[in-house]
Amino acid sequence: MKHAILSFLLLLGLSVFAQNSGEELYRAKKYKESAAAFKSELEQTPDDYKLQLGYANALHKQEFFSKAVEQYNIAEKLNNSDPELYFDRGVALVFLNLHKKALKDFDQSLKLNENNPEAHYYKGFCNYELSRYRASIESYNEAVELRPDYAAAIYNIGVVKAELQNFEGGTEDFELALSKDPELKNGRMNIALSKLAQNKFEESIKDFDMIIDSRDENLDKAYLYRGEAYYELKNKVKACSDWAKAANLDNEKATSNIKDFCGSKTKPRKKIDIAF
Repeated sequence: MKHAILSFLLLLGLSVFAQNSGEELYRAKKYKESAAAFKSELEQTPDDYKLQLGYANALHKQEFFSKAVEQYNIAEKLNNSDPELYFDRGVALVFLNLHKKALKDFDQSLKLNENNPEAHYYKGFCNYELSRYRASIESYNEAVELRPDYAAAIYNIGVVKAELQNFEGGTEDFELALSKDPELKNGRMNIALSKLAQNKFEESIKDFDMIIDSRDENLDKAYLYRGEAYYELKNKVKACSDWAKAANLDNEKATSNIKDFCGSKTKPRKKIDIAF
């Protein structure tokens, strides 16, 4: 690039030409065109593993997960020692809700490369979906050990602990995850819900206040659950006001609460149903 204008022009020409290849189109995030290019290239060299894997990944990126898995299967016959193949196929299987099969792929990927935090993360997710909560936490911990700032993994440890009714431990994980990634989706919401589950109503209200002030996508849930906290504190006026705001945002649970608890006749109060 530094030698002469002529060499720059030649390199530029090669670059433009290369962009017609599946690999370059994939790097440019032109996945539909990339898939077509890989398919064309495979007609010439069907036994090229990198082309087969690239074609599968291009299908994957377009969310053609079943087709991608079929292509990964073909690629595996050409090379069964690539951890990337098993990781990528595992992710596709996750999106197909085939968690047992996905788990096998993540195990194989980690057998070939145990230092991939994402593989541990997805293994944790699969174990959670299969209700293997202890194993899920172990996998997420492996991911965090490899990447201490892995906020999503730390957050999910909190989710699993909440599932096990360990709300105090879950709160600590949610707070740690949020400290590492302040923009973490649902981070503040689950902190508030964990405190609500521990009957720390005043503390949960402060967190719900922050969510409401930010006007994020959890706004209706924040009004709903802040209303629950106010109701438990015997402040029916504020509770019903919050439920009305949540109902105006099409929250069905809030609408039901108004009917059951805000009229002159109320039903017996049940335990708060919290959905993390």
